[in-house]
Amino acid sequence: MYTAFWALAVQPGKTPAQWIGYSALILFFHGLVAYFNTYFLVNRFLYTRQIGFYIVALGLSIISVTFPISIIVHRLVNNREIENLVWSWNFFLITALTVLFSVVLIMVLKLLKNWYQEEQAKKQLMQLNLQTELKFLKSQINPHFLFNSLNNLYALTLMKSDAAPEVVLRLSNILRYVLYETGVGKVPLEKEIQYLNDYIELEKIRLGNRVDIRFRTQGNLQAKEIEPMLFLTFVENSFKHGASAALDKGWVDIDLNVDHGDIQFVISNSRTEPQTERLNNHSGGIGLDNLRKRLDLLYPDLYQLELHDEPEHYTVNLTLKNEYHA
Repeated sequence: MYTAFWALAVQPGKTPAQWIGYSALILFFHGLVAYFNTYFLVNRFLYTRQIGFYIVALGLSIISVTFPISIIVHRLVNNREIENLVWSWNFFLITALTVLFSVVLIMVLKLLKNWYQEEQAKKQLMQLNLQTELKFLKSQINPHFLFNSLNNLYALTLMKSDAAPEVVLRLSNILRYVLYETGVGKVPLEKEIQYLNDYIELEKIRLGNRVDIRFRTQGNLQAKEIEPMLFLTFVENSFKHGASAALDKGWVDIDLNVDHGDIQFVISNSRTEPQTERLNNHSGGIGLDNLRKRLDLLYPDLYQLELHDEPEHYTVNLTLKNEYHA
């Protein structure tokens, strides 16, 4: 494209084929300086901040190709106006400036290419971090919850309770979802809700009447997808504090609503001590800081997270915006 531009602008010959051929020959010397600058001078002098050496070396490189370009123009180019300029100072100045333009053009293109490659590398790294973080989250599916569920199951089997099969079924659903269904990107919102419901029902069995637990869903849940296990940290934290031994009667209230494609998740729990700091240092999951990072990567500019730490209750309000209407 650059050669074609030169051929049409200068027309250094009698036929279009000569225009292209002579332009390509002249631009060959432009390319020598441009790539010598991009792959050697920039790395050797400019990146090491030896500006003076860089300017001198680039200037000498440009001057060195003005002579062969002048010879080519003198012998081959069929253009009276250009021929009359050859071997004049004006011609050498114009030639040097055109070579400099080629040098700058190649340099800019190289910088753009490097920027694009860096952006692609960052995206790949972000994706890798997301995958690693999700794997970490899976490994942190609150081992305390798992142990408590198994202990509860053991106690129920000793009592020959009718609730034992339900514990086995719900625990099996949770493990199947975490291990096999969350590694392929987004999952149907209904599956995420079922996962949360299984988790909550097991907590109900464990806590009995100590905690009043409510989980409500509203809106059109079908055909809506979500990144898996985004709500787990908040749910674990709410049960941890809402079921505190310091409370005579704790409570956990969860609402999940889909409205015009937006997903709003609100969870509140009773509390007896400040909770936000505990959530930042949450040991049973990924913690609030890491969760924010995960949301930044998964839903850039598409989420809103509000935390309200009141004297007697704690509330999390997370909204995931519809990407088509954000």
